[in-house]
Amino acid sequence: MKILDQPWKDWVRLNIQRGCSRQELYEILLREGFDRDAAALEATRRDILIPNLQPVESPLVELYTVEHFLSGEECEALIALMEGRLRPSTITAADEPDQYFRRSKTCDLSYVDNPVIREVDARICAALRIDPAYAEPTQAQHYDVGDEFKPHTDYFEAVELERFSTPTWGQRTWTFMIYLNEPQAGGATAFPNVGLVVRPRTGLAVLWNSLKPDGQPNPHSIHHGTPVTAGWKAIITKWFRAPR
Repeated sequence: MKILDQPWKDWVRLNIQRGCSRQELYEILLREGFDRDAAALEATRRDILIPNLQPVESPLVELYTVEHFLSGEECEALIALMEGRLRPSTITAADEPDQYFRRSKTCDLSYVDNPVIREVDARICAALRIDPAYAEPTQAQHYDVGDEFKPHTDYFEAVELERFSTPTWGQRTWTFMIYLNEPQAGGATAFPNVGLVVRPRTGLAVLWNSLKPDGQPNPHSIHHGTPVTAGWKAIITKWFRAPR
């Protein structure tokens, strides 16, 4: 199979901007001899409205980083709002704390009536061009030394999907995560199948699609919130759902 190099990627993005059919671009890439999955991923990339957006060049998962998505002042305000509102983090499958797999504390930010939270929520939805009706409530997480979230995916497994779907919400799609501070050491987010390790920086956003172009769960989106080894780490996370 041919490698989908940068000139071809630029060609795809230029033609998407011109309004060309994504299906037609995908079929052209196949005729040119490119890998089916890589061609599908490139032809279906989402149009994201964020300055400083940097795509991670991988044929396995649609993944981006954004420097300075939030200002230092906004991050400080969100950290202050977490104080006194933290509870032990849970895992989806169990709905209860798990000190082995996920060690952290969570704040349900979207249930706090504050203009900073409303602005951040709206900015995330607008950047992804996703109707807020398909957005889960924004959460914040606080990690102390030794805390981590072991390698996991954000989409629902079949049994979980049946449990957590609603008449309007289906599978989880996008994750939008923002670092609110920089721990003294550790706390990186690793994507082992992509070979990417993202170091926490205040205001840096990391966003990825947990599904393949055909809408099926993408196991390559597995990621690891590595242990904090000095200081502490705070992030916010927002998940989105596919319409049913």
